[in-house]
Amino acid sequence: MPKYRIDLKYVGTGFVGWQSQTNGESIQDHVERALRHILGPVSRLSGAARTDSGVHAFHQVATFICEQSVDPFRLQVGLQSLLPEGIGISKIEEVPASFHALKSAKAKVYRYQVLNHALREPFLEPYAWRLAHYIDVANMVNEAKTLVGTHDFSSFCATDSNAKTRIRNVVDIGIRQHQHLIEFWVLGDGFLKQMVRNIVGTLIYVGTGKFKPGTVSTILQARDRQQAGPTAPALGLTLVRIVYEENVPPLAEIMSEF
Repeated sequence: MPKYRIDLKYVGTGFVGWQSQTNGESIQDHVERALRHILGPVSRLSGAARTDSGVHAFHQVATFICEQSVDPFRLQVGLQSLLPEGIGISKIEEVPASFHALKSAKAKVYRYQVLNHALREPFLEPYAWRLAHYIDVANMVNEAKTLVGTHDFSSFCATDSNAKTRIRNVVDIGIRQHQHLIEFWVLGDGFLKQMVRNIVGTLIYVGTGKFKPGTVSTILQARDRQQAGPTAPALGLTLVRIVYEENVPPLAEIMSEF
């Protein structure tokens, strides 16, 4: 039976995340219902990343198997007509049976946005955590270097995570500022539940002086979630890219495209 890959994007506001939920309001639930409406019986979607409630995706990938061959473009148009406005279908294509949305991925890239301004910015605030007090970006850049590499990230993992291991490899972290907008970029081969948001919350504590220089290394070694900073709100986080190329592009190259 043919296997198809769907590349999609979504604004996570109003949804309960990617993973199917009993209330049927996840991204996966909406796409699966639309697929069944058009094609009849299909397999469950297999997604590349389980974005949490309220988290956005500029690039998510999922696959499904059905009993019939389909016209990808017609299916794309049909899905788009049935899905809520917050979900967009970028591409659909047939893929080999060996392709797996999660296991075939070589890396993932997340971006978190912080609006460092006392005044409201209506066009940014739906996608950024607004903080009015001064944030020292240079201190955060220095502390973020500690997190690059392969480590046990228990201190940055949600306590209710069911991950078999909390060892992950962070390939690179980039922080850049443009006027009042601060962006945190994280490239890694896999992430724990709320890991990026917990990293951002901890680095913000560094930037605002609540944590002293050198604290992040101590937190990482403690392997204790209670030692780290708060979980940054979901609205600032976006899954930017799922990388399937054997040669993963440098983070700086990916950042330059946005």
